[in-house]
Parts: sequence; C-alpha cells; structure tokens
Amino acid sequence: MKGVTPAQLRKIHACARECGMDDDLLHIAVKDITGHSSLKELTAEEACLVIDTMEGKQGTSAAVDGATPKQMRYIKDLMKLLGWVDDKEELDMARLDGMCKKYAKVDSHKWLSRAGASNIIEALKKMLERQRAQPLD
Repeated sequence: MKGVTPAQLRKIHACARECGMDDDLLHIAVKDITGHSSLKELTAEEACLVIDTMEGKQGTSAAVDGATPKQMRYIKDLMKLLGWVDDKEELDMARLDGMCKKYAKVDSHKWLSRAGASNIIEALKKMLERQRAQPLD
C-alpha cells in the first residue's frame, strides 16, 4: 500500500490547527481513528480517513459520529448548573475533559461520540440530582 503523502501530512496539520489541536492531541486523534501512533505510519487511505474525520465528513469508514451540537449545549448547561465555572465565569473545560476520560474513554470533549456524549450527560444529571438532594447547612 502507498504511504501517506507530504500533501496529506500538510492537510492533516492544517486541519489540526483549524480545530485548535496541538501535536499531542493530533496524535491521540490519529491513534483513535486509525490505531497508528505516528503520522508517518499512515497509508494514503488512512490519511484520507483522518482528513475526512477532522473535516467532519461522513463516510462509509469506521469513523465515529461526533456529539451533536444539541448534546454539547446540554452538557454546557449542566456544567453551569453544577457550578463548573472559573472566577471569570467561563466553563471549566479541563474538568469536562476529565469526565470524558472517565465516562467516554476519550481525552477531550472535542472527540466525544454521540454515545460518549450521552454517557457524560447522564453522569452530569446524576451529579446534579445528588447536589440538589444535599441538605443546605
């Protein structure tokens, strides 16, 4: 099989920049998509799969459907209700990424599948129920 081309490598890095990924996150994403830990190990077909996945294109490949915008809004609303904000009133996305590692087995909320987002939503709802059930002191 033909290996990844220089043009494909440039496109992968450009897509990563557009998505706000650093090199570590890019390599994690490539490993999740293809099973390879290095970009140089990719075949031309696998590079196409990585590019299509990063651009959000749907194909017949094994690429996973990402979380829907509605799911992400709901997750962010639940985070606000739980008080997961910093002193600037911005959402604590690092805390969400920790939950993603535990409940969805991905390193970033950017890589949540629809099923993974559902797992996060259910976990956040249970946390909110427990928080509301606690008596006020």
